[in-house]
Amino acid sequence: MLNRKVSMAVVAAVAATASVALADSKTPTLTLEPTVATLADAPAPRALLMAGLDRLGAAKALDDLNINIYGWVEVGYTYNHRHQNRENSVDPDSPKVFGGGFNHEAGDNVMFNQLVLRFERSVDTSKVDVGGMIELMYGEDANGIHAGGLGYNGDDPSDIPAEKGGAGDRYHPKYQFDIVQAYVDVAVGMKGLKFRAGKFVTLMGYESLNPNLNPFYSHSYIAQIEPATHTGILAFYELNDQWRVVAGISRGWDMATEDNNGCAIDFIGQLGYTPSKTWSAVLNWSVGPENAGDSAHYRIVIDPVVKWKVTDALTLGAEGIWYYDGGGDNSGAPAAFAPLNFGNRTYSDAWGVAVYAGYVINDYLTLNGRIEKLHYYLANNGFGDGLSSDINLYEGTLGVAIKPFPKDQWGSGLMIRPEVRYDYSDNSYGVFFGHHDQLTFGVDVIYAF
Repeated sequence: MLNRKVSMAVVAAVAATASVALADSKTPTLTLEPTVATLADAPAPRALLMAGLDRLGAAKALDDLNINIYGWVEVGYTYNHRHQNRENSVDPDSPKVFGGGFNHEAGDNVMFNQLVLRFERSVDTSKVDVGGMIELMYGEDANGIHAGGLGYNGDDPSDIPAEKGGAGDRYHPKYQFDIVQAYVDVAVGMKGLKFRAGKFVTLMGYESLNPNLNPFYSHSYIAQIEPATHTGILAFYELNDQWRVVAGISRGWDMATEDNNGCAIDFIGQLGYTPSKTWSAVLNWSVGPENAGDSAHYRIVIDPVVKWKVTDALTLGAEGIWYYDGGGDNSGAPAAFAPLNFGNRTYSDAWGVAVYAGYVINDYLTLNGRIEKLHYYLANNGFGDGLSSDINLYEGTLGVAIKPFPKDQWGSGLMIRPEVRYDYSDNSYGVFFGHHDQLTFGVDVIYAF
């Protein structure tokens, strides 16, 4: 959820079919440890906005209906030691530079990332019940996650109307609006079973579109080859206290009211296992045709995520990914880097692993670390040379999550996250604009309400 710091080259390397996004564990509270996505039926905690409505006498009616309203705002800044003072661009020949990752930000650039408002009604699976969520986003992050038919349509960058930036530049205007989620949940009276229909965040990923759930402002490379949202139908079933399963179909990666390959569907799911209070694991998958105008070639992604609470202070986590695309054509993927069309690829695959550590120093400070490798292979790389590209990307990030007022009712929603990040690629073609590495310093401020 968003970063903030790869580079234009990474875009070139990773963006083939790349989407950006991450699983969302529905709790809105600030999390200072790496978070594995959970899909429990428990309602989201009552946040500051509802407490404020209480004081106005307006919250009781919402409570009676089991409706919770909450949100957050995020602002960030990143300094890139190689590409500061430059704007965003989809043109590799321009002097503008992508900062990379989810936030496509250039160095030395303050971003108003997100203003998010959620309206949620959780369901009780022990009875027949109906609920759901509407999530609205405004800010710079919104322009990177539009699904097909919502804003940028993912068919052809040149089709973007002039009033929306034109010339394939989905990043203008800078501040945009997006309907991140809009779904209905239905419980049928069988405890542990519910169904979801509509637009929802992806099941995949260790990190999330919700910045409150992430250990860092910047995002992993793995996050860049995962979808943001799906539109479809899911079934959730908790077999027992240890096992749960989610399975369903969708229109494809980041597709909503329009689809880039007709009526082709994909199959998505998650198997969760929690053997104890200290261990949890999920296995996510996605199988189906995802490329524009192509329903014959399948994209297959396997995404395991694990978390281990070693002590009360120390938490370790890891995400792996195996990604195969028999078509590998990014020309129509409505992803954060979709305007970069690097030609039709006959084949692409990727694999990688990211390891996380979070150490709670006290109520005010949590130290977080991440190291990662992503290997990406592109057959017919689209750079005009007709050759294949074999790229290894590495990054290490160290940061601290600061909660200045952890016990104050109104100040507990404030979090500040400075970080330092180092990226390295063994292939300098286009990566970091001819360099093998880059160093970035970032910080964001989040207020959850």
